[in-house]
Amino acid sequence: MQINRDIFVEELIRRNRAGKEALFKVAAIILGLILCGLAFHYFTSIFPFFFALICILIFFMFRYSVKEYEYSFISGDVDIDMILGKRKRKTVLSCSCRDIKLMEYCGSRKVEGDFTSVIDASISVKSDNRWYFICELEDGNRTLVYFNPSKRLQDAFKQYLGPKMKLEPAEGSSK
Repeated sequence: MQINRDIFVEELIRRNRAGKEALFKVAAIILGLILCGLAFHYFTSIFPFFFALICILIFFMFRYSVKEYEYSFISGDVDIDMILGKRKRKTVLSCSCRDIKLMEYCGSRKVEGDFTSVIDASISVKSDNRWYFICELEDGNRTLVYFNPSKRLQDAFKQYLGPKMKLEPAEGSSK
């Protein structure tokens, strides 16, 4: 007797853009200081209004520079959502394990091939635990997805993908 158990795994990862994010924040502060100086020089009477407006804009620029991805695996269905500023959520991929043709560890290696779209929902291009899967949707779109699954999420995929999931990358393979 085989017991059919539902599997639910949900993970949240933060996209690591340390250099770009720091550069963006420094540029926002410098731009804010320049705008404050111009506002103080030319609009002295309403400077407090401009100062408050610039501070609010910088706050939102800092907040929306944070990009996170949420992986949801529910009994063979995969959803990947992008979360901006810890508030705004957008679904970037929704598919079934039946649509996944291959899943494999890739590390920092780039996968070659003819794809309709490429989604990089991984921590970074240089992350150690970077995997990819190729998904062919019903509308004919062939999508390459990079992501960083935990061991628990890998085990959930393995139950549904079986031999379509390669635990070790093939030497020099590029799909």
